[in-house]
Amino acid sequence: MSQQTAFRRAEKQYKARDRRPDLSTVIDLAAIETSNEPRVRRLCLTRDLCTPSALPFRMFTESRPRAYAIHGHPGLIVIPNPFTDESQRWLARKCLCDCTQPPNRTNLDPFFDMPAASLFTLASKPSKRQCAVDSRVQLGIMGPDITQPKDKFYSQPAMPADLLERLRWCTLGWQYNWTTKKYDLGASAFDSMLNELMRSIAVAIGNPASAGGDACSDNSYDGSQFSSQAGIINYYDERTTMAGHVDKTEETMDAPLISLSVGLTCVYLIGGPTRETEPTPLLLHSGDILAMCGESRLAFHGVPRVLANTSPVCLTKPDAGDNDFLADKYPAWRHFAVYLNAHRINCNA
Repeated sequence: MSQQTAFRRAEKQYKARDRRPDLSTVIDLAAIETSNEPRVRRLCLTRDLCTPSALPFRMFTESRPRAYAIHGHPGLIVIPNPFTDESQRWLARKCLCDCTQPPNRTNLDPFFDMPAASLFTLASKPSKRQCAVDSRVQLGIMGPDITQPKDKFYSQPAMPADLLERLRWCTLGWQYNWTTKKYDLGASAFDSMLNELMRSIAVAIGNPASAGGDACSDNSYDGSQFSSQAGIINYYDERTTMAGHVDKTEETMDAPLISLSVGLTCVYLIGGPTRETEPTPLLLHSGDILAMCGESRLAFHGVPRVLANTSPVCLTKPDAGDNDFLADKYPAWRHFAVYLNAHRINCNA
């Protein structure tokens, strides 16, 4: 048997289901001000985080929130939740309703004749008003490059609520082909407000300073040039994991990869250029921003564990979002609350 890599050993440590995960060596930036963590370095943003112009509410609790770098991972920048409660709910609605509609693709499209309405909206209707979604496998209309699924679930019509539990990803902008590992399936328009949000973050994290005010080299990318051409939203339940990988198919590798978390907390592993590099474990909470810039852009990373019962009350309270901006455009917040109590959403661009 071949020797396991350092990254694989770390994955197995946190994925084990026969015991509670040991989080004693995991960096928790939400509690960093009260701990003496030598692996963390404080950064000071030199530019403001700005709310997308079309939104009438405040996106961030402060314009220059605290940010951190992790020793041994040059270019990795983490901003512990700078979002207001309403902006977290706005992002959840975007990811579950707006971004999952055609022409954006999901992991379910190859196997089901997906409707034009968002799956979440359909699943939120009373069960008697839900219509089953036809299986492409059963109808014999799968694409020629699609492998026949072994799970019988995909070979028969399914209700929207059941499909929602199988939703694992959707692609934004340039559509990624998981068979060829290329962006060769055409493109859809990238959500304009999400793009504006991502650009604001890219600008804010450019050329940060050290805690002492000196310039540092964590990210020299000019964020004003940032444009979200492609993205992916991942949907995790409490047992979903993401194996260690490197994102390297984008045309522009100089730009940072920006990742936003909503819902359950996860253990995130950040490694190096090979799987042999010992990864550092971090907790990513709802609202956290993680940016992979510079050298870290080509680092192995993954999510070996999602932690149950960790979503914030601003998401899980049934009526929390009832009075939000444009709330009447979406299903009642209680449906989102049920979902976010047991899931994590990760939006990347």
